[in-house]
Amino acid sequence: MMRWLLALASVGAACLGLALAPASALADHTQISIFQDDEHLIDSSTATVEGTLGILHALGVEEIRVNLEWYTVAPDPLSYTEPQNFNATDPDDYPAGAWAPYDRLVDLAALAGMRVQFNLTAPGPLWAMGRHPPTTRAANHWYPNGLDFFDFVYAVGERYSGSPGDQPRVDNWSIWNEPNQPGWLAPQWAQVKGQEVRESPILYRQLADYAYYGLYFSGHADDSILIGETAPEGDETPGYYTAQTPLPWLRAVYCVNDALQPLRGPAASAEDCPTKGSVSKFVQANHVLFYATGYAHHPYYFFHSPSYSSNDEPNFIPLANLGRLGRFLDGTFHTYGVKRQIPIYFTEYGYDTKPPNPYQVVTPAEQAVWLNEADYMAWSNPRVKSVAQFLLFDSAPNSLYKPNTRDYWDTFQTGLMFANGTPKPALFSYRMPIWIPNPHVAPGASTFIWGQVRPADQSPAQKVEIQWRPAGKGSYRTIAVAQTVTDTGYLTARVKLPGSGFVKLSWTAPGFATIHSRAAPVTVSP
Repeated sequence: MMRWLLALASVGAACLGLALAPASALADHTQISIFQDDEHLIDSSTATVEGTLGILHALGVEEIRVNLEWYTVAPDPLSYTEPQNFNATDPDDYPAGAWAPYDRLVDLAALAGMRVQFNLTAPGPLWAMGRHPPTTRAANHWYPNGLDFFDFVYAVGERYSGSPGDQPRVDNWSIWNEPNQPGWLAPQWAQVKGQEVRESPILYRQLADYAYYGLYFSGHADDSILIGETAPEGDETPGYYTAQTPLPWLRAVYCVNDALQPLRGPAASAEDCPTKGSVSKFVQANHVLFYATGYAHHPYYFFHSPSYSSNDEPNFIPLANLGRLGRFLDGTFHTYGVKRQIPIYFTEYGYDTKPPNPYQVVTPAEQAVWLNEADYMAWSNPRVKSVAQFLLFDSAPNSLYKPNTRDYWDTFQTGLMFANGTPKPALFSYRMPIWIPNPHVAPGASTFIWGQVRPADQSPAQKVEIQWRPAGKGSYRTIAVAQTVTDTGYLTARVKLPGSGFVKLSWTAPGFATIHSRAAPVTVSP
């Protein structure tokens, strides 16, 4: 590993004394910083996990999201026959060492002052899946059995209950990853009496209910439990392995029509929804859909900036169109008489870059800028409770395919670093975001500057210098000093700029070196 990376990790280790603040109320501008990189936090050596956590801590990450994939702990996951005498609700009845990578992460993250969120998801053992999948790729997430999923979730809850002699308690959960995508849940569609119906919403509704009760009965009823975890895009062409766009998929999950009114008659029967009766019965039967801690979403839009609206795809929910999700949730809750505005959590986000992927269009420089814009947009929406970054290191290409083909590059290159550890500009822009919503101002007018010192987000208020240099040649000079909001690391300021040029933030951590944001261009002209 490169020398600067080791230094960054050592800074993280030296700052382990910073305490985590409690989650804030819905009305404020505070987002938890969530990070995911399972390869380097679950599937690697202890030294790599420790180094990765050190880097993430130095970047100001508060919570680690990890997919706790069912099959990784289950016995005989490639058999269609469940092991005899296996008590699936007892974590001690699972294979020796199966929990070890997750135990290690929970232990080490706690030492680093970071929480862990387990996303309980497929792939699962074949003995808990439906028989006769059309292809082997669908076998480990084909018609998952809800009761078996309950047993698994209960066992996880027991394992991480925090009881004496057990692992440290985990109290952050989410239920299934991207259930509107066929790679995680199948079939997406099914034929019923010759009619194509949305099948994955029915499956997800059942899985969410069973998972909630698995957590409830294992002592986690008061924990943070997220539902949804939806992908932002899809297709409306029926097919058992065709991804569904999130809004029609959600309408089926919640048993409402396009007008957000309860489905009735054959339409309700097709989606396994109540055909009659009061709406309160549906709420009672599906408590977690309405009373989960929050709704999790992945607002990717890989080829566009965060502010780009999908006007030609009204059922997509990228970041710029998050209002579609909010309006759906509010309208549906109103229909069912639930007086609550459920918070929204971003649990995955990022941009694939070119390089290394020759089939992408976003440059590393654009990635650095757009991640800052996305953070600002999340901050601007008081309903959003977290921001997320998917991957620290780029994934390696898929070696099963011919080099430099699309399939070869069909992995995620959303890291803040290339696969070899070389930093992208986004590593530094993530650590200290800056965004100027209106970078073109008239002479004498003030410019609104937003920023965050992410490593200081759990510290007392910090002083941050706002520096400017002219376009062309010239050195940076401090033109204002802003102060972060205590326990958030956010700062805002209105500053009169001397002229066109570049603005950056500068912060000196107590006892450490000075760090800077990226340079944001500004234009001052009539």
